[in-house]
Amino acid sequence: MRLVIEEAVREKFEISIGIAEIRGVRQKESSEISKEIAEVEEEIKRKYRIDEVKDLRIIRMQRDFFWRMGVDPTKVRPASEALLRRILLNKGLPRISPIVDAYNLASVKTLLTFSSFDLERIASPLSVRFSKDGEAVTLIGNRRKELTCKEIVLTDSAKILCVYVHGDVEETKVTDSTKDVLLVAYGIPGLSKEELKEGVITASNYIKKFADGAVMMVEVHE
Repeated sequence: MRLVIEEAVREKFEISIGIAEIRGVRQKESSEISKEIAEVEEEIKRKYRIDEVKDLRIIRMQRDFFWRMGVDPTKVRPASEALLRRILLNKGLPRISPIVDAYNLASVKTLLTFSSFDLERIASPLSVRFSKDGEAVTLIGNRRKELTCKEIVLTDSAKILCVYVHGDVEETKVTDSTKDVLLVAYGIPGLSKEELKEGVITASNYIKKFADGAVMMVEVHE
């Protein structure tokens, strides 16, 4: 799938995007994913202390990126940091669906942020650009957000798919009827291409493990 990071974004931020296509998924509940989540949560509790989370290398880079985008990361936390904190506060990972649960596991393992979209609702090519004045989206959870030209957005050829930091749109989210998935991993300034690709592979493998499907493509765009 073709993806372009527009020049205005490139001039301000050195970011990259990792994507994967996973086709033929099945949303199935199983004890296997519950066992994996429990094991990863225990691993996280052994590995980290809550007062150290904000200073983990990749979390720190994400926080710095948030500040540069004009977002206070103490109020709107990077997704991986928020998930780590849930675990360390004994709240556990949220259970949403096998696909979302799978990439949330990858998020706490790799400290990266992921999105997933129903591939049938995506019209290539993808683009990363700044929002336009007057644009508005409905994010997952029916949250309406007016955009102000300052936000970075991921779009397909017709619509916004994700507003960086604030979340994915309702229209293209993965549902129980989704058969093919577009997985996206958000690179940040300072993160290597190899780290981002490894993160995409980790998340793709978790989706394959818990929702079946075949990983058809993994790419990193800079």
